[in-house]
This record gives sequence, structure tokens and C-alpha cells, in this order.
Amino acid sequence: MQNSQPGARIPKVGEFVIAQIAKVMPFGAYCRLPEYNNLEVFLPLKEVSSGWIKNIREFIREGQTVVCLVIYHDREKNTIDVSIKKVPQSKAKEKIKQYNLEKRFVALFQQLLKSNKIEGQEAVQVNNQLVSEFGTYTNFAENVLSNTPEFVNSKIPKKIKDAFAASLEAMRKNRKYVVSYIAKVSTTNTVAGATELRSIMQKVSKIGVEVKYISAPMYRIISEGVDYNEAESKVKKAEELIREGLPDGTIELEKEKLKKEKESIFDI
Repeated sequence: MQNSQPGARIPKVGEFVIAQIAKVMPFGAYCRLPEYNNLEVFLPLKEVSSGWIKNIREFIREGQTVVCLVIYHDREKNTIDVSIKKVPQSKAKEKIKQYNLEKRFVALFQQLLKSNKIEGQEAVQVNNQLVSEFGTYTNFAENVLSNTPEFVNSKIPKKIKDAFAASLEAMRKNRKYVVSYIAKVSTTNTVAGATELRSIMQKVSKIGVEVKYISAPMYRIISEGVDYNEAESKVKKAEELIREGLPDGTIELEKEKLKKEKESIFDI
């Protein structure tokens, strides 16, 4: 097993890490941690799965990317053991999401450096400056979007900061956020209630909210916006219009869960 270099960053016991399976053997597997400069760690056979393992290759394979939990660090031998079976599925999904998001922002930042002719040692210095100030590229992006004092006062070249901010804004504007509600709308006005409803739903459509009749008294209300708050605000406005237009009526809204519903550009 290859030991880490003196002074190199190493994960802490109890930390969830991305691991790439490098070599599978009957008694376990050697893995590399891309977040830690491909630091080599060991995955014991008993930590691969909670069940009985007849053939380890039925569970893992070379080249596979998995989420592991760091369970042991021998400081004298400078070795680290990890576990797959101790990782909850929810944590695995969250870690993969964070990892992919970080790669996405790293790629964007490198592309902007190249397009602005910042290369070689200068590019290394700018990347080191970002990590020194913000820790991760994802944290840098969060500061960019919030225009924090840390971002404003950052020593990263202004042209790169401006280009990164412009790229994030373009991503935000190009993304469509959709929310959907089931609206139960009823009225005690038996004389003009149906006419009132038709008139109100026409007004709702004019504010950019789609209304689909399901069956009395159910409607589907669908809204989209450049961000989650804009989409939700349109639904709120539609609800207000319906309440104002039906003084003798009631409305109940129940939100539908959409597979593609995303709240920010950090949802991938």
C-alpha cells in the first residue's frame, strides 16, 4: 500500500470520501481517493458488504467509483482503512452530488482561466489562491452568487471573478424551475360560480401560470421561473387571484413532487 506524502492532506476518521477501486483481491481492495491527490487506502473484505461474500467481484470491480467511510488510520504505518457497508444510502447520494458539483465548478474555472490566457504557473497560483480563500470551488461559487465581501475582496484576478459570475448568472437564467400544485376550488355561488371560475382561470393564465382542469373541483396549476422563488411566487399570485375572484369560494393547494424540480444551480 502506498503511504501518503509528509504534509499531504488526509481524510479524517468518520469522514465520507469518494473512492475509486484500483485493485481487487480476495481479501479486499486498494482504492484511490481523488479528493486527496489519489491517496491510496485499503477496503477490507468484511467492510464491502453486510452480507456473506462468496466472491468479492460480485460487489466491486476495478475502475468503479464508490462512497466510503474512513474507519481507521494507523499513524505509525501511515495507512488508512475504509468501509462501504457503513455508508447509508442517503449519505452516498449526497456525497456523489457534492463530488460531481465540485468537478463541474472546477472545470468551469479552468475553462475561464484558459480563455483568459492564464496558464502554466500563473494558473497554478490562481487555483491555489482560490483554495486558500474558499476551500472548495463550490464554496467559491456560493460566494460568487451571494456577492459576499469575501468574494468582492478576493485576490483572485478581477477578470476571472467577473467571468465566473457571468457564467453562473447565465446558468441560472437558462435553467427553468417548474412547480406544480393540485388546487381544489369550490364555490357556494350556484348561479354564477361556473362563470366566475372560467374568468378567474383566464386571469391566472395571463400571469404565466398554466391551469389544467382535472375534474370538478380539481385543477392542476403549473408554474415555471428562472429560479425556485419566482416559480413559487407565481403560484402564490394565482392563489390570491382565485381567492379575490371567488368571495363565496374556497381553495386548497397541495404541492406535487416533480422529478425534475430543482431549487438552484447547485442541484444537479
